[in-house]
Amino acid sequence: MTHHRTDLGGPLGRAWQRLSDRESFRLREAFVHSTPPPATPRHFFGVFLAFLVLGLSLASVLVGLWLAWVVLSPLPGMTELGIIPRLCWGLLALILLLFAVQARPRFPHLPGQEVSAQQAPELHRLIQEVATVLEVTPPTRILVDGEVNAFFGWSGFPPQSTLGLGLPLLYALPPQERVALIAHELAHQRNQDPTRGWVVRLALNVLAHTVNALSPDRLMAATGDALQQLAQGAMRGLALGPLGLYHLMLVLVGEEQQRAEFRADLLASEVAGHAATLSLLDHFHLTGLLESALHKQRHQPERAHAFLELGHLWSTLSEPERERSRAEVAAQRRQLDATHPPTTDRMVVVAAFPREPQVRLDEAQARRLEDELTPFVRPLEQAAYEAYQARYAQW
Repeated sequence: MTHHRTDLGGPLGRAWQRLSDRESFRLREAFVHSTPPPATPRHFFGVFLAFLVLGLSLASVLVGLWLAWVVLSPLPGMTELGIIPRLCWGLLALILLLFAVQARPRFPHLPGQEVSAQQAPELHRLIQEVATVLEVTPPTRILVDGEVNAFFGWSGFPPQSTLGLGLPLLYALPPQERVALIAHELAHQRNQDPTRGWVVRLALNVLAHTVNALSPDRLMAATGDALQQLAQGAMRGLALGPLGLYHLMLVLVGEEQQRAEFRADLLASEVAGHAATLSLLDHFHLTGLLESALHKQRHQPERAHAFLELGHLWSTLSEPERERSRAEVAAQRRQLDATHPPTTDRMVVVAAFPREPQVRLDEAQARRLEDELTPFVRPLEQAAYEAYQARYAQW
């Protein structure tokens, strides 16, 4: 449920925002009236660019290997190359191959502590039940962390399907909203999110690592003579190309990502019921209260840990304070490259299709789930508190 947005100022930014608002309204109304429009040419162009990026990446490897073969080949005709051409071609081959290695796609392990079926049988049982109702394959790995967030993705090599769940949510949310949370993330296996598909995801991965390979780190940027500074400036200039392509692809596939979120919300509503899904979305207006819970737990503890304190804050927050939080989130209006539609739009779509739950988590099951996750609480609470301190130390 991570959000991505871009802010632009001035007349260009205002025009861009008006376009974003118009597209947002059009997409929301299409889902409300059960007539989602077909994919736009913008999306197909984004996929085309992804294939182009991957093709160029592969071509750089093949050209580098061919040049290396030409330089090193003992075949007749190849030995007639002079020393200077061989050195030039060899240097070009080395640059292409080293760059291909630096810009290659990575398959990192997603953050979080893995939870096995032996450690948390109730959590695994719930995930299995939700996956069965959604007719998707249960994730291979389940992770928990200390963030107010959840995600579904691919981790490691060979890539394994991975469900990440924020421990604050598993303790602070009412039981049925936990079902909605898990259902929303697992629904992304069915809802055709382009950035979870192999082509777009790998292309974005390649572009991101290309930018990193061309961008000097802070130490390099702060040291070096004039010639090194000039070379670093040239590298930063070269990085603008892949960086621009990266953001262009996000804009091009942005609408499809937002459709995927609407579809995931509706599927979650079918599994957990629309009331729980609406309440879950509304709670995401209040994610900033985790810092208050961490601070209170450290200085004036009243509950066993900060994640339970977060649940208490959510349940006792006054309606005017809730409205203020909703208004603050609504003010952060989304852009065309945002990964999520506005939360208010998502709630309108879910409310338009009342559903009864197919999977229920009762209080006894919820307590067992909390008990089996207790060993993970202290280290993740400490990590969350340290991250909270680090954010404020930067101020």
